Amino acid sequence: MTAKLARRPERPRRRQPRRERNTRRQILDASLRLFSEHGFARTTVRDIARNAGITDAAIYYHFASKQELLEALFEEKGIVPALQELEQAAGELAPRDALLAIARQAMSLLESSHDFVRLVFMEALGSEPGAVAEYRSLMERWEAGVSRLLRVYMQRGLLQQLDADVAAREMVTLVFAAFLDDLLGRFGPSQSKGGELSLALDSYLTASLDNILSGILTPPAPTAPGG
Repeated sequence: MTAKLARRPERPRRRQPRRERNTRRQILDASLRLFSEHGFARTTVRDIARNAGITDAAIYYHFASKQELLEALFEEKGIVPALQELEQAAGELAPRDALLAIARQAMSLLESSHDFVRLVFMEALGSEPGAVAEYRSLMERWEAGVSRLLRVYMQRGLLQQLDADVAAREMVTLVFAAFLDDLLGRFGPSQSKGGELSLALDSYLTASLDNILSGILTPPAPTAPGG
């Protein structure tokens, strides 16, 4: 698994007057709209300013670059923090319940932000450096969380000893591939709305995860005769 990308230190947060927050919201909305329509590389700061009805200087007051704009959009979606919270809570569940819950929640998060996730994925395919960095960061942090959870279950004797990083990557790839299939209509016209999964998509996730788990769950101890 590739090494985690170094994350830029967070800026100290300061309280923003309502007008500043509104301007920042305008910038982010215009950026997502234009990035989705024209692509990251082909959208300029001037395009964003014109679409948002503000000046270039107003954008640079809030964001140092287009790359920082993309990072802000990514963080705003809250995908990684939501997954991390679920992974921490899932440790108290049985392995199947926890891993299925993570798969469903991850898919719901992807579906609820599908326009943005599709944008990042398509730009990454086009080798746009900013999008590649964000895509890799998402996948690697997601895989690392699932891998940590698998190790917890191995320590408890609930999973067979395995390469947790590889197994985590398989599970993350399963969810992301199903998301892309849903975008392309492989499950029929998408009925996943507002993060709620369609029956066809949920059934596929459950059956696919069960196929993986069937080979790694520790079988129950045999019952003694007469027990």
